[in-house]
Amino acid sequence: MGEPKIGRWFQKHGIAVLVASVAVFFVPNRVEAAEEIIFTYGGATQSVSLEELQVFAREGEISPSLEFLLNFGKQNPLMMRWILKQEFPANTKLVYDLFNTAPGEYVLSQTSSVVGSKSERANVTALRGALIASASDDNVISLIELLENYPTRQVYVNGKLIAKAQSNFNQFVEETGKYIQVPIDFPQNK
Repeated sequence: MGEPKIGRWFQKHGIAVLVASVAVFFVPNRVEAAEEIIFTYGGATQSVSLEELQVFAREGEISPSLEFLLNFGKQNPLMMRWILKQEFPANTKLVYDLFNTAPGEYVLSQTSSVVGSKSERANVTALRGALIASASDDNVISLIELLENYPTRQVYVNGKLIAKAQSNFNQFVEETGKYIQVPIDFPQNK
């Protein structure tokens, strides 16, 4: 009695299974994650390996190229480390659904001016994929995890825009703090 059902299932789905199996073996290996992060700051460019950023985020150890970058951008290492590690809750299905809408794609296109690949054509798709991959294992997203999951070998980060965003955020917290107590714990520039 069980054999006819299996036979019918195989007749219906056998070709799809065969095609999928062949595709798995013949699809070229895709890039799993970024290997090099290229920070631009105005006219200056500094390359940092993903491994250097991971060690910095995890242990606080600053490589020479990262030290140059932090000094050039006049950035507080504690703040930059906090930014890399800061986790935001993110339900994978919600991230997927949200970033597959017109407003979500707009946000991705705006964000890709800060973090993206050299070729701007696929930045929205790559950023969406990196966000979904980051959220999929633990339902949180951090910048370091986003960089780890970015599907190109090189990721460009606009340091000038990040510094401006950090400055705007600091100003917002200071102004808001005059009126209400803001429960955000982050390192201060001192």
